[in-house]
Amino acid sequence: MTGRLLATAILTTLVLAGCGLQQDLSQVPNAGNGPTGPATPITAPTLSGAQFDWSSTHGHAVVLDFWGSWCGPCNAEQPDLNTLASRWVPKGVVFLGVDEGDPTANGAAYERTFKVPYASVNDASDLIASEYNVLSPPTVIIIDAKGNIVDRFLGTIAGVGTDLSRLG
Repeated sequence: MTGRLLATAILTTLVLAGCGLQQDLSQVPNAGNGPTGPATPITAPTLSGAQFDWSSTHGHAVVLDFWGSWCGPCNAEQPDLNTLASRWVPKGVVFLGVDEGDPTANGAAYERTFKVPYASVNDASDLIASEYNVLSPPTVIIIDAKGNIVDRFLGTIAGVGTDLSRLG
């Protein structure tokens, strides 16, 4: 019984620490951490109930923000993402959140708490995360106006603004 309790404690610790472990990878943008090339279209209901249609991104750079309400680093970086969105959305950049592993009610509460200025879709089944090779949040993926993945940031958004400037 003691061995089982120890194994459970270790597994629980690893799961809870998971989203924070990516912090060390954050200094290496797109270091082979997933696909580049064409982005997978996302058409899904948003947490507020509206429909997000990928065709609305045609001709625009896109920032995909993979987050979870349960993820401490996601909570910590949301104010910075809000600032980036307020700077870049008026310039035509589309921001879309992808809420991983949350019931819709938890995701909607996160949006209200952090005053997220852009829509998010629910990805409780991790289908979208799988298409974008996102291992855990926080992850931000940059897609250019031609619909190609050009960069990804694991664990932090440092450098996202610079990448957006590069895109035009």
